[in-house]
Amino acid sequence: MRNSILRLTAAALVLALLLASCGNSGKPKDRTRYLPGITGNAGEVLVVINKTYWEGELGSTLREILAGEYPYLPQREPVFKLFNATPGGFSGSYMLHRNIVIVNVSPEMDTTGVKVSSDAWAKPQILVTVSASTPEEATGLIRNNSELIINAIEQAERDRLIANSMKYEDRDVRMAVTGNIGGSPYFPKGFTMKKNSPDFMWISQETTYVNQGILIFKFPYTDSSQLSPEYLKDKIYDLWQANVPGMRDNSYMTLNKVIEPGFRNITYRGMNMVEMRGLWEVENDYMGGPFVCHIFPDPERKNIIILNAFVYAPKYDKRKYLRQVESIIYSFNWQENLEVEK
Repeated sequence: MRNSILRLTAAALVLALLLASCGNSGKPKDRTRYLPGITGNAGEVLVVINKTYWEGELGSTLREILAGEYPYLPQREPVFKLFNATPGGFSGSYMLHRNIVIVNVSPEMDTTGVKVSSDAWAKPQILVTVSASTPEEATGLIRNNSELIINAIEQAERDRLIANSMKYEDRDVRMAVTGNIGGSPYFPKGFTMKKNSPDFMWISQETTYVNQGILIFKFPYTDSSQLSPEYLKDKIYDLWQANVPGMRDNSYMTLNKVIEPGFRNITYRGMNMVEMRGLWEVENDYMGGPFVCHIFPDPERKNIIILNAFVYAPKYDKRKYLRQVESIIYSFNWQENLEVEK
């Protein structure tokens, strides 16, 4: 009896998915239709591809790009964790996965290229479709569009985390930060104010084995040279030494002495920022982990703001925890925009 019920439930789910995906073929999607929630863990990507291609050069290219080494972590971790389904096996719960890459290869393919879409069978879902007439063409498309593919999936993961932070935010923390610097990220519940001064704030979530922190610095803006890598590297060193002590005497947060931090200019939601990414450690102690900073002047060019996310998780992989705190600093907005969002 129990098995019969399970079979009927599974059949109903598959039928519902097929109706959702095929019912409006060739017509604009009805955005009001019901979509189930996504499945899968953060950082996972389901690759739907023919087994022969998955085991050949095409699959190797996908693994090289999507499962390559995540930058600036103490141990090697992949950008995404991949698992594979064949086109014939792509049904049922597979269709509800959070991040899906479908590779279609056929000599009869009319339109080739890479397409990014969302919420095909679940919500909030990201779907990347690669269409090619030969496996060699598919390999070239993936290589030429690798940044597009990675960024689309990264942004989808980030958007989910930001939505969760906004839904379950600690408003008191956000208002305290806004009062200091004129804007704030959204902090999910569990993050608490550890230190609050006019030019430095420390917000963290600490458990037995994981510490996720956001350090916020403010200092006067004088000229654009303050946004150069040379200046910022020295400035971060000074700010950490002055404000982030370690647990032992004469210990403090500092930059890793072996791996130089990386810098790049980014634009997000209309804001131009310098991203600084690297590894931190504690002088005269054995603590350390990854960090990422967003650095930008305020709209009046009076101050420079540094949003500094970091992770300490000695017993665990770090990628997941770093993505979580990085999404928090990505949620930053100025006060007038925060009021509009709410």
